[in-house]
Amino acid sequence: MRLYIEGIEVKAMRKILAILLAMGALAVGIGSGQQKDRSEVDLQAAIRMETVEGNLKGAIEQYAKIAALPGAGRATVAAALLRMGQCYEKLGDTDTREARKAYERVVREYGDQTGAASEARAKLAAMAGSGGASGSSTLTVRRIWADVDVSGKVSPDGRYVSFTDWEAGDVAIRDISSGEIRRMTDDGNIGKKRPGEGAYAEYLVPSPDSRSVAYAWNGTTYDLRVVGLDGSKPRVLRPGGNGVVHQYPLAWSPDGRHLLAEIMKTDGTLEMTLVAVADGSAKLLKAMGKNPSPGGVFSPDGKYIVWATKEGFSLVDPQTGNESPFIPDRSNHSVLGWAPDGKHILFSSERSGSHDAWLIAVAGGKAVGEPIFVKKDWGFLPMGFTRSGAFFYAVNNNVGDVKIVEVDPVSGNVVSPPQSASQRGNTWAPAWSPDGRFLAYILAREPNRTVIVRTLDTGEEREFEVGERTIGMGASLHWLPDGKAVAVSLFESGKGASLARVDVQTGRVTSLTSLPAVVGFPRFDFSPDGNTVFLIKPTALPAVDRVVARDLKSGQEVDVIEKQGLYRGVVSPDGRQLLIGVNEKGTQVLFIIPAAGGEARELLRIGGEKDVPFWGSPWWTPDGRYIAFLKGVEGEAQIPYEARKWQLWRVAVEGGEPQRLGLTVGRQMGGLKPHPDGRRLATTDFKVNLEIWVMENFLPAPKVVK
Repeated sequence: MRLYIEGIEVKAMRKILAILLAMGALAVGIGSGQQKDRSEVDLQAAIRMETVEGNLKGAIEQYAKIAALPGAGRATVAAALLRMGQCYEKLGDTDTREARKAYERVVREYGDQTGAASEARAKLAAMAGSGGASGSSTLTVRRIWADVDVSGKVSPDGRYVSFTDWEAGDVAIRDISSGEIRRMTDDGNIGKKRPGEGAYAEYLVPSPDSRSVAYAWNGTTYDLRVVGLDGSKPRVLRPGGNGVVHQYPLAWSPDGRHLLAEIMKTDGTLEMTLVAVADGSAKLLKAMGKNPSPGGVFSPDGKYIVWATKEGFSLVDPQTGNESPFIPDRSNHSVLGWAPDGKHILFSSERSGSHDAWLIAVAGGKAVGEPIFVKKDWGFLPMGFTRSGAFFYAVNNNVGDVKIVEVDPVSGNVVSPPQSASQRGNTWAPAWSPDGRFLAYILAREPNRTVIVRTLDTGEEREFEVGERTIGMGASLHWLPDGKAVAVSLFESGKGASLARVDVQTGRVTSLTSLPAVVGFPRFDFSPDGNTVFLIKPTALPAVDRVVARDLKSGQEVDVIEKQGLYRGVVSPDGRQLLIGVNEKGTQVLFIIPAAGGEARELLRIGGEKDVPFWGSPWWTPDGRYIAFLKGVEGEAQIPYEARKWQLWRVAVEGGEPQRLGLTVGRQMGGLKPHPDGRRLATTDFKVNLEIWVMENFLPAPKVVK
């Protein structure tokens, strides 16, 4: 890749500078006056880099160069140091050491520059005073918790954060001051505390008075529910089923009478809906088609909802549904929150090239002035404002690492320990090519993800982008049987989810077929000739799914099997059979069925008092003789966000006693993927680390009326 600055290739520019230096053109005849002019020009360029481009790290480098430039004016250097300190604060340096150093240098060395020195003293006083408490003029960020669930939001009164307790799947709250956890429901059954068919709460939103929590309930149907903190039983606002795949609460109206919710239908279309808390009645605000959710929050006075559009942001009248453009933004953008003062909207934008937080003033339903840069790389999930103006958000420090381990194909004993497949960070979803010469996987670089194909003999890696489409977290890769392309599930605005083909020679991305609307990620596999894809689709019955065989040329479908709790279908190497996985009230049941349909034969049950099922995919061994699977042992830590140990087992396709093999693995995402030679296994070692942070003192101080 070639880099250019103002149209000149960097490599060529370096040659030009080298020649000039050799001739003495840069070393002779440069007086102090010219240096001063240069420093002032550089200062303006650095300020532009900071305020317009939002490149804080680049601006810091430029300010440092100005401060070190011989002959630079004292006023210019003082201004550069002051702005450098402000940049460090915006970057979220929690101990503010670098910012403090810059301010102290201004006071110590440039006291004659009264304006800059006075402002630096004020900054230092604010830092020393309360470390960012209310009343400070310094933006502060601090981590609240690490390694926690982030499926909820902060309560408006700032007392607690809602979350899903994954020991059972219940609604819970965590006190911000004490860290004390309190469960609000007792009907989850996904974890080891209360195993069952996998019902759990998610998308938990506290009410404006902080006395209730609205949430989505993923059970036999996908319900919209509310539970009070007073100990009362949960109340179903809108039951799932009847064509509804999922429904998520996004925000409460300030008066607590309505919920803004997104509802997805079985045809993959999305509706933005206003749901009455009193009786669950719903009013359609906007039919989104197969476009992504615009998000959305209410203004503090309840007059507007702000949400994202393809062109930028819009304000919506919740009474009429009328929508009017607010500000343009063609980058990747989203709404973060409406400040409690009602005068500012916080939003995320990549307008400066990175995932940054910006603030825009609003009055009378109109934007006032230009957006103000707030923080670089703010995080990945907004968790709401408190009434004091503190903004809570989640930071994603999850790390995936595709690894390869060599085992004895007979005993399963480890021949060589797991080794990372790539030098790149955050890789997952490995898939071997049919001839075993290549390993494909997904590279996560928030907010985008790409497909990587590694040549095993040489270590060469080729990267394939998917354009305007997006690869979701948890998506999987499959090689097409001809070895010329990989298939991956994508989402494209206006078209919804689709199965796409990525040519590993040209990088061309083409659509193979549409995918059904499901909760979670699409699950699919191919016939050996590549002409048929096997998909899991929901039915009209609660928690009942079916496997269908879809002809990729004609689009015609044939039902293979329909079963409650069905979650997986894997094609045998010869294409004649399917391995079916079923969740039967917390017990993993594996079946073998002819690929053309017919009677399903039970092969194995994993569950009960001793065994812990691994809900990733079981797989066929390359010779088609065995089914390999992972399972845990009760007593080891098996709940999310804790260390996990999984044992490798296999069972003959004809049945019989399972055989434990020698491999034990830890953190996992998606199970093990066998190489065609049967000796190598690829896996994703996945470390979950989600953190909750808070950003304070970034809202403009109210103007004092004299």
